[in-house]
Amino acid sequence: MIPTLMLAAALLGSLPAGTTCTTSEEKILQRWQTLCDDGTRAVPTWNQTLSRWESIVTPPPGKTCTGQLNPHTRQVEGHCR
Repeated sequence: MIPTLMLAAALLGSLPAGTTCTTSEEKILQRWQTLCDDGTRAVPTWNQTLSRWESIVTPPPGKTCTGQLNPHTRQVEGHCR
C-alpha cells in the first residue's frame, strides 16, 4: 500500500501551497483515501487484470488533473489546472 500512497502524493503534489490533505482508511470499503481541503480526492484501487495499484484523482470543482510517467525518473508527475 505504501507505493500507492506515494503515487497519490505525487499526483497531489502539484496542489497550491497551503492546501492541506489528509490520508485515512475507509474501513467499510477497505481502502485508503486522501482528501484535501480544496476538494481534491485520491483513491487507490487494485486492478486485478493488470495486477497493479492504480490511483484515481478527483480534482476540485472547476479544475482538471493529469498525471504522466517521467521516462527519466520513472515517477508519476501530476498537474492540476
